[in-house]
Amino acid sequence: MKKQCAVAITAAFLLAGAALPASAQDETITVEGVIFLDRNGNEAYDAGETVRANGPGVWVTNLDTNEKVAEFRTDANGRYRAVLPKGPRYMVINQDKDGFELPWGARPTDKDLTLDFPLWGRFIDGFSFVDTNGDGVKQAEEKATTGEIKVSGKTQGGAQVDVAATPGADGSFRFELPVGAYTVTAPDLVRQGLALAKPLGANDIDWLTGQAKADQRNTRIDARYFEPKADSAVEDLAVAPAKDTYTVGEQIDVRFKLANKGDVPGGLRFVMFGPDAKLLSHSGNVTGANGDFATVAKVLPGESVTVELKFELTKAGAIEIWPFADPFVGGHKDVDRTNQGTAIKKTVNVVEKSTTTPPTSASPSETTAPTTTTTPAVAKAGNKTGLASTGASPLGFLALGGVLLAAGLSVFFVARRRRS
Repeated sequence: MKKQCAVAITAAFLLAGAALPASAQDETITVEGVIFLDRNGNEAYDAGETVRANGPGVWVTNLDTNEKVAEFRTDANGRYRAVLPKGPRYMVINQDKDGFELPWGARPTDKDLTLDFPLWGRFIDGFSFVDTNGDGVKQAEEKATTGEIKVSGKTQGGAQVDVAATPGADGSFRFELPVGAYTVTAPDLVRQGLALAKPLGANDIDWLTGQAKADQRNTRIDARYFEPKADSAVEDLAVAPAKDTYTVGEQIDVRFKLANKGDVPGGLRFVMFGPDAKLLSHSGNVTGANGDFATVAKVLPGESVTVELKFELTKAGAIEIWPFADPFVGGHKDVDRTNQGTAIKKTVNVVEKSTTTPPTSASPSETTAPTTTTTPAVAKAGNKTGLASTGASPLGFLALGGVLLAAGLSVFFVARRRRS
C-alpha cells in the first residue's frame, strides 16, 4: 500500500510540474541527473560509460520531517528527474547501489540541482586474438577469436557471479561487474589448432592454467593465442642393475626422461610396453595403471620429468623395455615422430631361477658333486625366429616391423583420444 501511495505521489509531482504555469513552477525545484558506471573513476559521466537504464533510481526524503517524499526511477538513458515543492530541504538518495562502491550516495538540496551518481565496480576488458607476430599487441590484421571468455567469482556481499562474453569482430571484450573477486577463463581452442601463448606481461592469461585473476577496479586481460608445434620425447632410458641376464623374481628399476621439446605446455603421457613384469611402484610425478601413464603436472616447453618405475620380473624370455610417448601434447599433434621412444628401447634376457640337486647317499669314500640345472638363456630379440641359423638376416624384417608398430601406436593414441 505504501509503495502504491509513493507511486501516486510521484506521478502527482510529475504531472504538477508539467502542468503548472511559469509562475506556479517558480514554486518548485528540479533535481535531475544520470546514474552510471564510472569506469575511469573521475566521478563525472563521460560518453561511452554504461548507464543504469530503467533502474530503481533515487529516493527523496524531507530532511525537516525525515519522511520519504517520493521515488524517481531512471529512464532508458539512465536519467532520473524529480520535481519537488520549493521550501523544504530534501535529501536525494541513490537506490541503485547494491554491490557497488560509491564516491557519494546522497546529497541534500533545497534548490534546482543537477546530481549525477557514479558507481564503482570491477571492470574487465581486453582482446582475444591470434598474436601472429608475438609482440603481445593486437594488430588490425591479426585474427580475432570467437570462443567465449568466462568470468566467475563472488561479489563483496557473497553472491555468485558467472557470466560470459563472445569477443567482438575486433577481438575486444568487456565485463562490468559489482565489487568482488573474479577469475577470467580463456576458451580452449585446441580444435582450432590454437594454444595460449606464453605470457609477456601481467595482462596476459596464464598459458598453464588458462586463467587470470581480476580483483582491481580496472583490469586489462588479453587472451593471446598462437599455432603451436608440439613435440614429446623419451630420452636417456636406463635399467638398473645393469647386467646381461636377469632371473625371474628379480626386481629392476627403469628410469628415463619424458621431455617436452615443443613450444606448448601440456601434460605428457606414455605407454610402457613390456616387460612381462609386475609394476611395484612409480615416481610421484606420474599417475596411471595398466601401462598407461600421464604426468601429474603440465610440463613447460624445454623441460622434462624423470620417470622411475620399479618392476618384478615374472617371465623368462627376451624382454623388451619400451616407454613410448603419446604423440600429443595438450591435445596438439606431435610434429616429430622420431623421438618418442622407438629408437632407444632395450631388450634384456630373463631366465628361470637355478635349481640345485642335493648329493645322494654314498659310501664315505665316494663324493658326488651337486648337479645344477639351468634353463638355457633365451635368444636376444632378432634371433627368436631362427632365421640367423639359415644365413638369412632378420634385421630387415625387424626394421619393417618397427615402422609398422610405430604407425600402429600412433593410430592407437588417436583412437583413444577420440574416445575420450
